[in-house]
Amino acid sequence: AGTAAPPASAHRPTRPSAPGASTAMQLKVALPSGEVTVPVEPNSTPGMLKENLKYSLRVPPKLIKLTCDGRELDDIKPLVAEPNNLKDGDIILAVAREGAPEEVIKQAESKPPAQTMIRKEEPPKPKVVKKDVVRPILAEGDVVKKKTIEPGYQVWKPQFVEGKHPTRHLAFIRVEAVEDKKRYPEQEETSMVFALGDPQTSPVWTAAVLQMEVGEKAEFQMPKKAVDFDPEGLLPSDSCSTWTVELLRMAEAIDVEQDYRQLLHIESSGGKERAEDLDGVAVHWRVRRWMAEGMFCIASSRERIAIMPGYGLVPIEDQNAPPVTIAVGEGQQEAVEMIAMKCGPGGKGHMYLKTEAMKGNRPQGCVVIDVEVVAMDPCRGPGSAGWKGWQSLMVERETGDQWLEEADGRRKQLETFGTLRKSTGDSKDAEAHVSSQVHKFAKNAARRYLRAVKWIEADDQEDRKIKLEKCTLQIRLAKSSTLAHQRFGEAGEAEANGEEKVAIQEALEILKQVLVTAEGLKNDGLVYECLKMNLQVCIQGQDVDQARKVLETLLTMRPEDHELKSDSALINRLEGVLHLKRGASTIETVQKDLQAAVIAEDKPKVTDCVQKLHDMIKGGEVTWDTVRTLKVGKDVGNAMKMGDPDIAGLARKVVGEIQSLATRAGIGL
Repeated sequence: AGTAAPPASAHRPTRPSAPGASTAMQLKVALPSGEVTVPVEPNSTPGMLKENLKYSLRVPPKLIKLTCDGRELDDIKPLVAEPNNLKDGDIILAVAREGAPEEVIKQAESKPPAQTMIRKEEPPKPKVVKKDVVRPILAEGDVVKKKTIEPGYQVWKPQFVEGKHPTRHLAFIRVEAVEDKKRYPEQEETSMVFALGDPQTSPVWTAAVLQMEVGEKAEFQMPKKAVDFDPEGLLPSDSCSTWTVELLRMAEAIDVEQDYRQLLHIESSGGKERAEDLDGVAVHWRVRRWMAEGMFCIASSRERIAIMPGYGLVPIEDQNAPPVTIAVGEGQQEAVEMIAMKCGPGGKGHMYLKTEAMKGNRPQGCVVIDVEVVAMDPCRGPGSAGWKGWQSLMVERETGDQWLEEADGRRKQLETFGTLRKSTGDSKDAEAHVSSQVHKFAKNAARRYLRAVKWIEADDQEDRKIKLEKCTLQIRLAKSSTLAHQRFGEAGEAEANGEEKVAIQEALEILKQVLVTAEGLKNDGLVYECLKMNLQVCIQGQDVDQARKVLETLLTMRPEDHELKSDSALINRLEGVLHLKRGASTIETVQKDLQAAVIAEDKPKVTDCVQKLHDMIKGGEVTWDTVRTLKVGKDVGNAMKMGDPDIAGLARKVVGEIQSLATRAGIGL
């Protein structure tokens, strides 16, 4: 949920300094509600400061007046330049400008309202490592309601407490450890939230809530040991036996995987319209910590930087900030996208995530992601409400291009890393992560290109411009769809799996169609681009013969293209890899023949097999890994023990070649 565009630089007077830039200086800003010291960059401007001051003064920037020693500051000039001439430690007076409406001046001079501050540094609750991590089992009478402090007003019926179920009860409670006089959560106006029956919470809280009505406040006696179970940090675990529990409300949530790790609570469903795959949806989102101490805001799409008395520069939520747009189904903000598909415009939803749920693109630990759906832009092709013809087509293609560029960049990163050093245990996890990003981004690109191609076909125009655009989209579709399955590192030399083979075959069929169209349009540039893509697909499919044919055609068209030399080198390397694969298969067959000949004491056959092994190893037809894995040396040693001097002499030569092969492998040759 942290991938939305950051606030514009106008909201950040303390922008990171570029190399060689001057360091930040300290200014004091005098507000009606107090004085605050803020660090600013010398090259920032008073106008930028006003953007941060509007939250505490509650006045539009144009109605804020900044003065220093009686001089009004120039909004667009740097703080340290003429005519502002500010220096470290200067005091700036910030007030509402004269002539502003009276209600605006009164608002600026009054105490500012409490702002929702974004506590980015709020860490997840540390997990206490305990020997006994088994969830306690309650006996009858373990959790006893001692007295009702305040009666409830609504009876509720428990239905989804035990076992797997697509729906769960969410309980919103406030509690107090009576002996310790400690309240949870720390913020009085908020509540703790948990799902009844959650195996990652102590059963005492479920047992207490099951005995209460909504709105009720009661005192309970609980076993201390049973309370002390809280692996996710969602509820208190104090060593206390007497607790006051207040049940504020109950709600139903969707248990996405029926394992309590992803709980979706739809607060309001909004309008009837629902987002479909790849639709654009305008939303506000917020991320909160999910823990007993409080559900603090730690990230928000409404984030802005404000100058607040007593705090200085702090990130806050600006309730007037515009919504951000996400694309549903692209997997960048899974929780936000899921809520956006469940709510219409005006709807609100909350996703409660455990530590291991939907870990990508969000803060670590247990969090709650709040989403408000503002509007939708459902462009679904010709005839749909959002269709704008050529403009929609270009937006779709550009979106696909952005994803393909991201995927290609990570592909190059993997290839560069592969040439620098051999993968180790530490690096393989990082490589796997980057590889998954390549596949994910390429898949997103392919979906965009495929949708755009379908739109063109649905529009059914014979215009040359449209045909050229369709060809361009199909070439990029072929690239992205094969890249979505491409293997890297050691896996890159293995044979493609079934899905990759299908993708390669489909890409070749698409490129075949493009080539016919491009030749019919007599567009040599398009023909060349299509053939180059065909070459890459052939290399990925390990079709050396076809790749060489395509390469020869490309060389006749543009012999000056230096990239073709790299492609030729790739083909040669692929041919070498395939040759070694065939050698590995052949040497295994020869090895088995040798084993049988030794057992049968067939000396002519043994001599023939040992000679074949010698020629293959000396000729570089097999790798050291193959020879070592098959334990070829052991069988050659058995041949030496047969007592034939000729066989023994030939076998010693094989052993020497094996040793040389091991030495070359050891130095990376």
